[in-house]
Amino acid sequence: MAGHVADLGPYRSGRAREPYRPTGPMGRLMARHKNLHIRVEPLEPDVLVTGETDLEDFGVSARIMPTPGHTAGSISVLTDRGDLVAGDLIANSFFGLLRGRPANPPFHDDPLGNLASLREMLALNPTRLHVGHGTSLEPDRVRRWADREHGRLSRREAAGRLPVRGESGASR
Repeated sequence: MAGHVADLGPYRSGRAREPYRPTGPMGRLMARHKNLHIRVEPLEPDVLVTGETDLEDFGVSARIMPTPGHTAGSISVLTDRGDLVAGDLIANSFFGLLRGRPANPPFHDDPLGNLASLREMLALNPTRLHVGHGTSLEPDRVRRWADREHGRLSRREAAGRLPVRGESGASR
């Protein structure tokens, strides 16, 4: 298993960082449902990722790209064919139930940072985005969503209503 060094705390403790930073109604509902906050077996990644990492040595024509925002150590994988395995960088609406419609996953540590990471990945012109919640997404549709999301987040930030987890794990 590979993991980014910035997420070692949760790997080693077996607990997600709390409190969660919901991105919308689904995240707020999940944050209140304590039965979803389970502890898992702690683990130590076999491969520690600290930056962009070529996967050729592992027999894969791809590279790991740090995409912080969902968590500090979030990563995506870009294949040489242009497929972007985006994980929780983006999702399908309603936790993957509305297929093909871009949306935030239920939580992000840093919504603006996540959006910046998403835009950096879109600038690499992927052919498809494969996500953790729902079906793959078309890049052009995700670009249009990202433009709307930028406006929404900017308004929330200007109003002081954009919770973000600081580097120490505290909110700011």
